[in-house]
Amino acid sequence: MNLKRSGSPSMLLILGIIALGYFSAKFPSALAFTSTFSSRARNANRRDGKYQQFMSTSADAISEEIESFQKRQALKLSLLFIAKDTKRGFSATSSQRKEVAEIIKQLAQLNPTKEPAVSYYENDQAASGEPSISGKWTLAYTNAPDITSLDVSLSSASTFLPAPPSTAKLGRIGQDCDASQSTIANVIEWKRPEWLGNMINNMNGDTENSKSGDESGRVLQKVVCEAKVSPERPNIVDLKLVGFELLGQTPEDSDGGKENNLLFPWLPDFSSLLREGPAALFSKNPISLRGPLKAPFGQFEIKYLDDEMRIIKTNQGYFAVNMRESDPWF
Repeated sequence: MNLKRSGSPSMLLILGIIALGYFSAKFPSALAFTSTFSSRARNANRRDGKYQQFMSTSADAISEEIESFQKRQALKLSLLFIAKDTKRGFSATSSQRKEVAEIIKQLAQLNPTKEPAVSYYENDQAASGEPSISGKWTLAYTNAPDITSLDVSLSSASTFLPAPPSTAKLGRIGQDCDASQSTIANVIEWKRPEWLGNMINNMNGDTENSKSGDESGRVLQKVVCEAKVSPERPNIVDLKLVGFELLGQTPEDSDGGKENNLLFPWLPDFSSLLREGPAALFSKNPISLRGPLKAPFGQFEIKYLDDEMRIIKTNQGYFAVNMRESDPWF
């Protein structure tokens, strides 16, 4: 056959089919490999497209989370600056309270925790991996009058009449959230007043020691509440009053203390009672009142929670900003 003159399309098609059939019969694995390779290449392209889409979505999510974190940190820092300037909110002006309320509003919109009180659910559900209100907290700011009125030195500063000597100096204020007991305890620290410390130092001839009594004894006042939370309202904590405690702590407690009075072991010696006041008495005779009855004690809403800060709003509309304690003082 003279192939040079058989250039018609039909003849070329017939020759191509014959050659393909011969090649398939002679090298079947090669043809299968070619088909498989093409199929894998198409699948790889599809997967690569999905991967690129996934990476693009993840990058956007990470970028949004970083931006949200930066906003939260800036707002928290502004809030803590105001809290320090206003002495925990005790001396805050009306404009400063409004500024804090606006910051809290913005933080609430950026709240990273969906179920802040999951550890208080009645069914004892597993932890979600998010921050929890469980732990010990110290008050950084509040506008609640029942708390801001505790510091007599600040409340009397706005009056013309001199205030009488205080019998105790307000210290730190905290909250102990114990999910294992389903309780939340409000803790107030009371210290020896400055005037008493100065008087004792003068009596002892220690005129150079003008410390305010930070190293003296203290009384911890605790109001213990039962806390209830449901998954249907994960940000609302209902409280019932269940007990009251008064605990005394003195430097002698950590030093091992002195020998007890053999005749009256419950009574501290006169010098300790003079130096430490009620702290010495409650150190030897702590009070813990728990009754069978539980009285409603209101509720609060958790507006914001992360690993460092917690912001709540009471049912009266007041705010409390607390910082988590890494080294608890109570």
